[in-house]
Parts: sequence; C-alpha cells; structure tokens
Amino acid sequence: MSTQPGALAQDEPSPSVAAPPAFAARYARFGAFQADLEHIELYQYGQRVKVQAKVFQGLLLLLSRAGEIVTREEVRRQLWPDTFLANLDANVNTTMNKLRRVLGDCPENPVYVETIPRRGYSFIASVEFSSVPGAPSAEGARTVLHATAQPEDFGTGWLKKYIRTFLRVASLLFAGMILGALLAFVWFFAQAKNQHSANAAKVSASLIERGFQQSSS
Repeated sequence: MSTQPGALAQDEPSPSVAAPPAFAARYARFGAFQADLEHIELYQYGQRVKVQAKVFQGLLLLLSRAGEIVTREEVRRQLWPDTFLANLDANVNTTMNKLRRVLGDCPENPVYVETIPRRGYSFIASVEFSSVPGAPSAEGARTVLHATAQPEDFGTGWLKKYIRTFLRVASLLFAGMILGALLAFVWFFAQAKNQHSANAAKVSASLIERGFQQSSS
C-alpha cells in the first residue's frame, strides 16, 4: 500500500498504546481522510497512510472530542497513563506535530488540529462517524483543497505580515519626520520672531538715542 507524502515511515507497536476512546461507529471521516477505528488504520482517498500508534491514539482522542478543547494533561494521561517522565510535555508536542505532518496540516493556519495556547488542542474539522466505509464528502474535498494550499497560504500570510509590519514602521517613521519638520518650523519661526523683536528693539533704542542726542544739541 502507498504512503502519502509527509506520513511517518515507521509504526510503533500498538500494544504499548492505551485503549482508544469508545466509539459507537467503526469509521470516522474528515476531509480526505477516513479512520478505521477498529483496525487502527488511517486512509487518505482510499490509500492507507502509515501512522505511528501513539500518533493514531492522539488522533482518536481528538476525534472523540471533536470541536472541544482537549487539554495537554488529558493527552498525557491518554497516551502515557503509567509513565512519569520529565519530557512528557515535549512528547505531547512531538506527537501532535507528527499528527499534523500526517494530515498535511499547518499550525499557523490549521484545518484539522488547532493549538489552544496554554490549554491544549482542538479538532476543528467536521467529523462524520459511520458503521460503513465511504468516500470523502464534498465538504471534505473543499477542506482538502484548503489544506493543500496551506504552504502557499502560510507563505502569503508571512509576506502580508511582513508588508504590514514594514508599512507600520514606515508610517511611524514618516509621522516622526513630519513631526520633526513641524517642530523645526516652529523653532525657526520662534527664532525669527525673537530676532525680529530684537532688531525692532535695537531700532527703537537707536531712534530714541538719536532723538535724545538731537534734543540735547
């Protein structure tokens, strides 16, 4: 069976994984994917995608709580129920990042798995549960098209963000230049006014002195 790009090359042994959440249906469909919850298999457009057991377990947990926030602690308890390691938090990050790679998702503009800062994760795509296998729905196809465009969207988003930042800085610099020019104009105007007043005072003093001399003579 073929492996999709970005999928993980090796499977972990499933016996080490905690029991998956209980589902009333065997299949869960979302986007271009279909998860076989009984056989612990993931398919994309009918082709099996290799996925590590822990990663699949994380997917099952998110699917069982689709639309809700699954805390990082819940992920740790589900995937490593009897393990006490200092790097469990890093393991959660690694597992979710691997899941995103399998799904072709992007954390900056997610289609399936959204990170909730300081809380956990949420599966934001529409999920359809069924007892029989089926093809991706029209909505799923649209989701796939959106997901496929993620790298370009991410690059475009980064470029737009860079342009916005550049324009913001340029606007601030331009405003600073205008303010500086206004302050310089006010300063020169004040200096010119003071100089004019000083010259007028000198002229007045000179006229008064000249008139005094004439009156004395």
